[in-house]
Amino acid sequence: MILLAVAFVTTPAEAQLFKKLFKKKAKTEKKSSAKRDAIDDDAQAALADVATFADNRNNRNAFLQIPLGIKADRFEKLLLQKGFVERKNEGKQTSKTYYYEGDVYGVKSTVTLAVSEQTERVYAVDVQDQTVYSSLQEVRARYATLKKELMKVYGNGFVDSQGEAYTIQSRLGTVNMHYERNLMTTSYSISFALDDAKAYEMAYQEMEDKEYETAPRTISDGLAAPCNHTDLVGLGVRLLQDKTLKGTQDILRSYDYQIGKATAKKVVATMTMDGYTAVVTLSRRKQTITAITLTANDDMGAICRDLQTNGFVSSNQKLWRQGQMSVTVSTDKQGRVVLALR
Repeated sequence: MILLAVAFVTTPAEAQLFKKLFKKKAKTEKKSSAKRDAIDDDAQAALADVATFADNRNNRNAFLQIPLGIKADRFEKLLLQKGFVERKNEGKQTSKTYYYEGDVYGVKSTVTLAVSEQTERVYAVDVQDQTVYSSLQEVRARYATLKKELMKVYGNGFVDSQGEAYTIQSRLGTVNMHYERNLMTTSYSISFALDDAKAYEMAYQEMEDKEYETAPRTISDGLAAPCNHTDLVGLGVRLLQDKTLKGTQDILRSYDYQIGKATAKKVVATMTMDGYTAVVTLSRRKQTITAITLTANDDMGAICRDLQTNGFVSSNQKLWRQGQMSVTVSTDKQGRVVLALR
């Protein structure tokens, strides 16, 4: 049984985000005896500084200082010790499920564990605020508070999903925070999900339908490859849709870009994050933006997939079009990806 704690909506950007959030949420049931492995649960550390160890194989992403990658029953015990209570499904239960309720960063929440069916190890956690926010102002206030709390624990990340999400991709795992409007209402919900890179890599190998799952990052000495992709396409589309000097500057600030001094012909903004750097250059004519260029040490394949997800089409993977918008994708002499939008 696969139960989702989040009601999904169907816009392309949000669909892409939740593809990252282990969309199928498998497996939350304990069905059979787990396979033995060489992992010692007692040796797993929670969010230790990666510079501390030469080998980080026992260093884990964690939820409330409980390391992911440990057995689900052990994770449950530690969660219950923190005051969480197990939420039972209605009706007869034929197998063990992992749903809980408790306080998460000041709000009563529903917590769901994603558990490997073969090893019974927790590879991801989904957290849904139980509060229903009646307005965009309310949900954005909670979003800002939650973002600060997550950054304290997991580090800096980047704005995602055209501004409605925030992703932190550390060497230990990934955290995705997102808010959305509930279907058929004017209310909003907010949630976040996190995985452990090593545990997710193991769980990924047993997933039957990998098409709808994000491929794991390469692991070396217990650390995942550093972040090399952000929401450049979503940012570019929003900038292109606005095209006013003030509006595009506001969008860049909302994406945590630092804006340099504007000249008569251009505006330059930068975002740096643990070795990843993106530069946005806005060509202007008075108060109107005439062209947009984004340059970053990003992943070309991921950029093209994002363009496709956002409705752009291309016959050569270089020139992409959607309606009146066009995006040219290339690389510069330093090997950085360059997106030119008009």
